[in-house]
Amino acid sequence: MDPPATAAPPPPQQRQRRGRGTTFLIQRTLIITICFVILSLLMLEPLARNSVQDHKQEIDLPSNLRSTPSLLQVQTKTIASKHLTSGVGLVTTDGQWDISPDVSAKYDVKILGFTDSTYLPIAKVWYDRLTKLGYNEHYIGAHDKAAYDNLIRQNYRVLPCFIDSPQLGKRVTGFGRQIFAARMKFARDMVKNGTHIMVTDVDNVFSRYVNPVGFIEEGFDVYHAYEMRYPLTLHRKHGFVVCGGHHFFRSSEETARFLDMAVNKCGDKCDDQLMLNHLLWQLEIEWDGGHPPSHPGAKRVSDEEYEMNNGLLVESATGRSRLTNHTIKIWDRDFAWRLSGGIPELCPSKNNWLGMPSTNGGNNGGKTDKILSKLALFELWDDYCLNPETGVDKKSVKIACNTSVTDCSL
Repeated sequence: MDPPATAAPPPPQQRQRRGRGTTFLIQRTLIITICFVILSLLMLEPLARNSVQDHKQEIDLPSNLRSTPSLLQVQTKTIASKHLTSGVGLVTTDGQWDISPDVSAKYDVKILGFTDSTYLPIAKVWYDRLTKLGYNEHYIGAHDKAAYDNLIRQNYRVLPCFIDSPQLGKRVTGFGRQIFAARMKFARDMVKNGTHIMVTDVDNVFSRYVNPVGFIEEGFDVYHAYEMRYPLTLHRKHGFVVCGGHHFFRSSEETARFLDMAVNKCGDKCDDQLMLNHLLWQLEIEWDGGHPPSHPGAKRVSDEEYEMNNGLLVESATGRSRLTNHTIKIWDRDFAWRLSGGIPELCPSKNNWLGMPSTNGGNNGGKTDKILSKLALFELWDDYCLNPETGVDKKSVKIACNTSVTDCSL
């Protein structure tokens, strides 16, 4: 059987044409690929630039500030808040983090409000309110044994912070200032022991649950809230003052250095707000953004009715002390609301964390019991700011009628 016939090779000219065709296909494919790569790079360039900018911003931050809530979480909450309004002119986006139970379990955190026997009714309302909102790390610091025993009997979480030789005959300049010094020392000692601690006045009215672990994860060492104008000399000089009655202290060496300075300045008794604001301007703070919080472009409260509120700073501010190296954040005024009167005209947004309401003109000319008046402010806050749609408790309005509510005369 003959072998199968073998096809004759193509002539040289035909082989040359086929070689040229293959080369052309390779060249065309290569050109298309190069064009596609160039087009892709052009499309990705803005994203790359943004990525570099974000990376630069991260590099510029102190190392302990980089553990922040994810951008996605913050953006999601911010979009949901666009329809909100605030009487202070800014809707806060602070405290919008979602902390997992595993992360929360890593930290020892305590929220502390302090009281003596006189303020027990307010302390219990404060404690019960936080419980209802979902907090479980709050304690009452008791300044005398009678308050401590009372709270223990009623199953409140309580810590002893007793005052030695209390100057009860001088409620404001004596015993009151001993309390300020005692709680500053108490906070310092707890921070040095590894506890992250929030110190807050028991007449501060919390509006919602904000996991305090978020402040630790955010990374600043010391958090302050804006005050009104006291001490007036410092407000005139610097354009703002911070509140002596609401802070968060992250447990760190830097925070401990700051608190050591505060304790030494305070001694056995002090006006904590006066001391803290004087200390603030001895810390040689480098403010982020290159300028201090009070600058020509800063957002401010607008209140034509009451001069004490008009012009107060609103926006958050951050910085670092060159003296202690501790980082600082001042919460924005919508998040931690502090004004005189201003209810309901200047009520914060629904994103508000807490309010520090007060009356315009003191304690109703002395006609209303001080404790009763402060308790009424809790209900007044709920009726006019937190849940105005549910109606107004007119009894509370009567008790706390030195606020600026329009039906105060009821």
